[in-house]
Amino acid sequence: MTSNIDRSNKAANDTGDSSNKAARIHKYQNPLTIEKIAKPSITSGQQVLVKVAASGLCHSDLHLINGEWKDMLTIPLPITPGHEVAGWVEEVGDSVPQGILDKGDLVAIFGGWGCGVCFHCKGGDEQLCKFATWPGLSSFDGGFSEYILVPSYRFLIKVDKKYRLKPEELAPLTDAGLTPYRAIKKVRHLLGPGTSIAVVGIGGLGTYGVQYAKILAPNSNTIAIDHSDAKLQLAEKLGADRTLNLKECQDIKSEIFKITEEKGVNAIIDCVGAEETIRDSARILSKSGVLVVVGLFGNQIGIPLSSSVFNENQVQCSFWGNYNELCEVIELAKQCKIKQIVRAFSLNAINEAIGLLRSGEVEGRAIIVPE
Repeated sequence: MTSNIDRSNKAANDTGDSSNKAARIHKYQNPLTIEKIAKPSITSGQQVLVKVAASGLCHSDLHLINGEWKDMLTIPLPITPGHEVAGWVEEVGDSVPQGILDKGDLVAIFGGWGCGVCFHCKGGDEQLCKFATWPGLSSFDGGFSEYILVPSYRFLIKVDKKYRLKPEELAPLTDAGLTPYRAIKKVRHLLGPGTSIAVVGIGGLGTYGVQYAKILAPNSNTIAIDHSDAKLQLAEKLGADRTLNLKECQDIKSEIFKITEEKGVNAIIDCVGAEETIRDSARILSKSGVLVVVGLFGNQIGIPLSSSVFNENQVQCSFWGNYNELCEVIELAKQCKIKQIVRAFSLNAINEAIGLLRSGEVEGRAIIVPE
């Protein structure tokens, strides 16, 4: 199968003037190197050059920088990470339909760059494409830079300036804001009056997850679960009905069953994905309850067989989100229905931001802003 996307990003970066500051991975487990590289050049008609305004710092970036994915993602180094990106259109290729994009337009970049013609792409889920590439997680340089080359205008969502959405608010929606939205859409049919949904891990994804639980399942009780009092207090401000601090909890099952009147939790969104959180989640599910795993901290999903079968529990995995779902998320932001919790860092301070994210000291989402 052939793709209609030009994948010559590396070659494009080897030409032109060196006027693009970027934070680069030269060696795994090392700090990023801040350096000047060539400004990307458009080499095919569908491409769009975007001047980066903001790029979210994600735990996936940490997995990449740490070298944890080097066997799964064979990426030639050096590479510029950063897959949550918003910015302004700088230049468009000559095959971009007239009137769709103009220089200076504010755009969000959808991260799953599919081939456009396979089964999943035609079904709308380009992030599941067998041939998908990703900014900063493949051969394409990402958003921790001043400019990013997007392989097709199809991956951009224009946001009218009348909505006054800042790029720092728009960028994290492309992953942190998108991933829990898709996950909760998978289970909202289970969440009527008298039911409950738990969001495990109130970090970059979980802060959005709590809000989506209240938006998509307003008649269900939302329970926020974390180890941090500060993060749980934030969850309460974002609409959580109940909170549970795992550090103060001797037995999560007994505590949850008290909260849910011995029913258990109907749906759990695990934004951590560690073996421990998955194991705990399996213990607190209701009969016919569903666990949706979106976090990537662990290595495997291990749940008890007998109790899961007897209770008809389900485990689903949810990956990122599709283009239309990102449009829906941005629409919620336009309507001021999402509270954005972001902390901005300059590109020169990116290694400081990475250190704070590693130590769990970032509330909400860290955002990298080129100077």
